[in-house]
Amino acid sequence: MVGSLILGRVTRVVRPSYANVDIIAIVSSSDNNNQQQQQQQQQQTKQPYIIPFHEPFTGTLRQNEIKPQSAIELEISDCVRPGDVILARIHALGGGEKDYILSTAETELGVVKATCESSGYELQPISYKEMECPVTKVKEGRKVAKPKA
Repeated sequence: MVGSLILGRVTRVVRPSYANVDIIAIVSSSDNNNQQQQQQQQQQTKQPYIIPFHEPFTGTLRQNEIKPQSAIELEISDCVRPGDVILARIHALGGGEKDYILSTAETELGVVKATCESSGYELQPISYKEMECPVTKVKEGRKVAKPKA
């Protein structure tokens, strides 16, 4: 599973250093058993193949795994918040059997869905580091996932 893309929901942010994530699903571009079928499906829909988990897996997104090449010290709460849905890569095995260290260091990884804390509406990405509420126009900091073209 190391190296796989996952969808996860941030459950807790421990300032300043890490966030806990419930891993919801694995995002697969191909599977040996159904590779042709999935490739046809992907070509038709241009969407990744998502395999939901039916048992709990957890992950930890550490501060240094968000943007490791950044010269600026990042605060985890400026990048993700509880309730955010993120696209991340499994970087390494964690402490337990179903626990993983996650990374959002790549440009296309990060927050894919977030809710405005003041209005409850879904935030819209406006840059790689900010999302905006379409109703209140409040801007909130996030490490936004760049959409794949």
